[in-house]
Amino acid sequence: MRASPEPLEKDEMAPDYRDAAFHCEDGALNDDWDLRKGGADLEATIKAIQSRGEASAAAPILHHHETGDEFLSSFLFQMGMTETLDWFQMEWAELIQRGVVDTQQVEMVPDVYVEIQHLVRNLKKIQQEGKEYREASSAAVDILEKVRKARHIQQMHHQRVLMEKNRLIEELRKLKVKYNHYESELKRWNEKYHAVVKQTVLMRWKRDKAAELANQTGKLALESTCDL
Repeated sequence: MRASPEPLEKDEMAPDYRDAAFHCEDGALNDDWDLRKGGADLEATIKAIQSRGEASAAAPILHHHETGDEFLSSFLFQMGMTETLDWFQMEWAELIQRGVVDTQQVEMVPDVYVEIQHLVRNLKKIQQEGKEYREASSAAVDILEKVRKARHIQQMHHQRVLMEKNRLIEELRKLKVKYNHYESELKRWNEKYHAVVKQTVLMRWKRDKAAELANQTGKLALESTCDL
């Protein structure tokens, strides 16, 4: 008995990108790296699907004539009916050993059934590719939404920075006006201070001068009295 054909879907199943490929953190600072990573995985997924589709389209269709037992074994295997397949193969082998079945006399299955089976396999592959395309499209929508949100957050942050910058510029302008005002006031009070100091020194000098003159006058008067 010939070995059962390997299922085409087993080796051609694409990896699941739904959970790992497009997981992004909520922090705005990590979104940029996550989005780049998600975009790269999405592109790789689409390329893998396209490559498989092109390879399937380019592969030649081989019309292999199968016996009834081969066709049935292949059908059971593709349908995942492994227990039924084991029982069938076991009983078929017993029938051959007992001579009930002559393998040389087993009729071939008409090509139309083989062709139908081939079409069923292709349909399953197309359905799987369609599912992967839908998942990739959904992931692309998620990436675009995250890009939009990240851009909105960056715009809001930029606006806050501009507002803070304008506020600081206005505060600096007010401080400069106050500084100029205080500087003029300080200059005016400094001039007043020097004027008062100058006046005080002048008045003290005049007072000392008057006291000295009065003292000298008193001495002269005393000397004149003594001479008399």
